Amino acid sequence: MTGRLPIGKVPVSSLKNIVFRNLGMPDSWLLVGPGIGEDAAVVRSDGRLIVLSTDPVTGAMANIGWLSVHINANDVATRGARPKWYLCSVMLPKGSSEDALRKIMRQIHRACLSLKVTVAGGHSEVTPVINRPIVVGFMVGEAECGRYFSSSGAEVGDLLIVTKSSGIEGTAIIATDFTDLLKKHLDSTTIRRAQLLYRRISVVEDALTALDAGGVHAMHDPTEGGVLCGIWELAEASGLGVRIYGDNIPILNETKAVSKALGLNPLRMMSSGSLLIAARPSSCERIISRLSRRGIEATLIGEFTDLKQGRKIVYRDGGSADLKPPFPDDVYNVFKRSEEE
Repeated sequence: MTGRLPIGKVPVSSLKNIVFRNLGMPDSWLLVGPGIGEDAAVVRSDGRLIVLSTDPVTGAMANIGWLSVHINANDVATRGARPKWYLCSVMLPKGSSEDALRKIMRQIHRACLSLKVTVAGGHSEVTPVINRPIVVGFMVGEAECGRYFSSSGAEVGDLLIVTKSSGIEGTAIIATDFTDLLKKHLDSTTIRRAQLLYRRISVVEDALTALDAGGVHAMHDPTEGGVLCGIWELAEASGLGVRIYGDNIPILNETKAVSKALGLNPLRMMSSGSLLIAARPSSCERIISRLSRRGIEATLIGEFTDLKQGRKIVYRDGGSADLKPPFPDDVYNVFKRSEEE
């Protein structure tokens, strides 16, 4: 039986029934491999821990080079590793100019310099099968021997911390790629502030600072599907329930403005720039303090429970809702709306 796949992440059922059943030769050196919510692979090699991640940029247009470096670096950092080597495939549509390629490569160059990462290789081509540029990135990092993390490490009783705020990436993409659409609803100052959120996409320092503080059991980088999707993936990977305090999830004013203007849910918007951290309760105050000293906001937003208690979002007014499996990112609604207009 076959069916049409929705836009966005492949459904969990398809991952389990198709993707995860076709993984080639097993390897005992692979310590963390494919799984729900697992951001990057971890491989043991001659006493070293190598961390690898790959991700495309398909939900943005103007800053795809910058995004490609950072979203892949973020995944590596969630494993407790510092990103070191980046590779990419840059695909351009028919009729593209050298200026288009130059713009993407300059973004990649600047992003790599900001993280002290080396471009180690890649591929570039012009192809008639796409209608806008696509960059597929691949990041390699190295972790200290014996110290790595996965999304499956959260434990019952752990508290959940989120850094920065929800919807950072989605807000920046919409404000940059759909400026004319937003101008019908928002002033130029708000739009410009939203565009500048691209500067806050990285969570490398968030992750490494939290790890140095101690008490971290698992981390996850919520990207497509937003913070709610990221929380569900973290709970699913760990086989746990979770209780989320919905009123505590931070949302920037710029994100609120963009979401209200276009009828979006800021908790379901691409959220690179936020980091989800599952940590021992006795360590959370120290983790938040260390992050604060680095100028990184961090907020307690929930706790992990036994799976039998379910996965729920609760609110101060007594309302609640079930936290459900991944759903299409709200940013794609803006693409659809733009095409219709």
